[in-house]
Amino acid sequence: MKKLLLSLSGAMVIASGAFAADGSQVFQSKGCGACHQATVDTVGPSLKKIASAYKGKKNELIAFLKGEHPAVVDPAKFAIMQPQLNTTKALPKDQLEALADFILSH
Repeated sequence: MKKLLLSLSGAMVIASGAFAADGSQVFQSKGCGACHQATVDTVGPSLKKIASAYKGKKNELIAFLKGEHPAVVDPAKFAIMQPQLNTTKALPKDQLEALADFILSH
């Protein structure tokens, strides 16, 4: 029984690691990196700043990416993000969750 539980725990770790990798792929393929860098604010806030603002609020981050929640990180730059929201709104739920996990990993 203990071996089974350990095996399941390992599978959960592997699955969550795969999710982060998928989120990275979504981030790159949808052009998010053009405005967001890991630790430096450029056109948009850094991933570190976004992760800090949404710590423990994954559902709010997903709602923002779906265009259903106001900007909380840098509302003054929200107009720059609006065209990109058309892209993130169209993402399937699993890709939105993976993208949010990737952002929050910073």
